[in-house]
Amino acid sequence: LRSLQIPSDYAQKSEETGITSQFETWKAKTSCLLRDLSVLMRGKELSIAEQADVVAAAASFDAHNSWTSPESRALATEILADFSEPNLPLMFQLLEINVNPLFRSNLHPSLNPSTGRKTDRPAGGPMGTHDFYETQAWKKYPAAANLVFWCLRHIQSQDYDRLWYLVIPPIMTFLDDWQVPYKLKGVQMVEILLQHVPRELLKRTGVDGLILTSLNTCLAQLDDAESPQLIQTAISVSLSLSLLTTTPGSSMQFDQLCALLGERIIGAIWLYSYDKLGVVQASVDSLPPLLNALGLGCSRYLKALIPQLLHPLIPVSFTSHPVELQISSLRALTMIIHECPYRMSQWKGTIIDSISRCWVHSRDTQSVGDTRRDKLEEHLRSSCEALAKVCPSIIEEELRRLLVIDHDMFQELVAGIA
Repeated sequence: LRSLQIPSDYAQKSEETGITSQFETWKAKTSCLLRDLSVLMRGKELSIAEQADVVAAAASFDAHNSWTSPESRALATEILADFSEPNLPLMFQLLEINVNPLFRSNLHPSLNPSTGRKTDRPAGGPMGTHDFYETQAWKKYPAAANLVFWCLRHIQSQDYDRLWYLVIPPIMTFLDDWQVPYKLKGVQMVEILLQHVPRELLKRTGVDGLILTSLNTCLAQLDDAESPQLIQTAISVSLSLSLLTTTPGSSMQFDQLCALLGERIIGAIWLYSYDKLGVVQASVDSLPPLLNALGLGCSRYLKALIPQLLHPLIPVSFTSHPVELQISSLRALTMIIHECPYRMSQWKGTIIDSISRCWVHSRDTQSVGDTRRDKLEEHLRSSCEALAKVCPSIIEEELRRLLVIDHDMFQELVAGIA
């Protein structure tokens, strides 16, 4: 088990030739060590402490990391299969002895470490957050996130009350870190947490508001290579958190969803990342579930939503919009048409104009076997069909326009023959 501990240098991503060679040698041995561990465990009764140590060692290899290989991941999965339904004593031992000591030197300033409740004011005063970022000894343990993920996937819902003060500090440590890769892991941890945790526990401890504030901070991280993934995941998790912790149809739920769409996406992400296509793409991809949750309530944002979604559809000289962004925009646009049918009459001309331009440009630039363009045209049709259902008059207007055009062309043809 000691030989399977991940070298702390892996966290530093050193490029020195000697260290890299040393890493590769150690990495090659891990598969043999895991295989030996699997053999040693057969038919042997392990104590709770030994079980926790085995789980901690194997869980370190239960993800795609720089220190894992397909073989080591397969072996780790095989070992962990024996602990697929851990009992409360094992989870307590794992969290208390194997996981939490890694984070105790950096206590979260807004959490009571003995209860897992939100504190009335940050420990250490206004500058307590800066102290939270000092040393960060937990970053010397590259596999710390793997252990937390394994625990979150295996804690029983009824056990969260007993384990809460051990579960929430590591999650908040990742979520409130200053580096985007760690924030992303924190958001992913919250995503798993929300699938199992009782909503009453989140509200009773005040952690629901603490997590929501941290997720809002994540949505302001726009300049990192992993920002698109962070943005998309954070929007999805924010939506899940609001739907879980608020009463359906309540003013609180509506206000939280409006804040997510109006203040975070429209007022922050779109305002400050107009030149960051990856971030814009991620935010647009996240829109349909949020629009569906808001329903008719999203009509208050149509003046911002529709121009933004139509912009990628309009051809611009010497500029090409990514087809993926166009498809994502059409998905969101179709959802808006479904949710706000009574407001589409005033937008139908603008929408049809943009879709028509996009269709013509697609046909002019399409090459044989271009499946992306085929998919784009499929979504263009779907948006038109959705618009025609809520605004039947648009079909009559288009037919009348075409008849007028054909009549004028006929008259010109007759004049030309004469």
